Amino acid sequence: MKIIPGRFAGKRAVVTGASAGIGYATAKRFAAEGAKVALIARRREPLETVAKEIGAAGGEALVLPADGSIEPEIGAAIDRAAEAWGGLDIVVSNAAIELLGQDDRVDRLDVGIWNKLINTNLTGQFLTCKHGARHLLKAGGGAIVCLGSNVATLGMATNEPAYSASKGGIHAMMKVMAIDYARLNIRVNMVVPGFIDTPMNAPVMKDPKELAYWSNQIPIGRAGTAEECAAAILWLASDEASYCIGTMLVVDGGQASI
Repeated sequence: MKIIPGRFAGKRAVVTGASAGIGYATAKRFAAEGAKVALIARRREPLETVAKEIGAAGGEALVLPADGSIEPEIGAAIDRAAEAWGGLDIVVSNAAIELLGQDDRVDRLDVGIWNKLINTNLTGQFLTCKHGARHLLKAGGGAIVCLGSNVATLGMATNEPAYSASKGGIHAMMKVMAIDYARLNIRVNMVVPGFIDTPMNAPVMKDPKELAYWSNQIPIGRAGTAEECAAAILWLASDEASYCIGTMLVVDGGQASI
């Protein structure tokens, strides 16, 4: 992916789920293009590694461990980023989990697994947007980019109703947020990844038969990369997307078009 030096110079961004996958790629690219980046995820050690990489490349990052589904934790982390830099300009609400083998057909699904996926994925994004939006309003505006999934609309994640429902909720929430904040100078949009080569999909990527099965369902014939998703996220967060409100930018190699 082509880096655009200085595109986000002076901007202050929060990225959740920044320790791996799409969040990691997004945080590193924001920093490479001039933004100060607050790194949020549950575990400190992976975030420290990301921050060191950003620092070694001349960027600036804050390590802010927090569980996005626990309001006092995520609220305090976002507050600390805003306090450190005098405000925020960009919020990327990305953190999510998938519980393969535990999420199951509805008649077999344990309510504890349902609650864990809804709380982490949907409530976590709600809380990130809630506390992020407070600081964007104080700053006079900004951009929020949520992360959705094709499973919200395609029904493709068989035996994963809780994960699919959590992503469907994010899609609905984003659309309402986009309207609510449009005239308050906050642009709310979404990137919708398809089948992406990230740690979440590692079991599939390591299994030749599974990889071939999923790749053959994609017109371009391969999994996407975290960097390809990051490129879409940065574009929606940039001034180049100034007329995008409630946009769902699909990054899926054509999968949803079949």
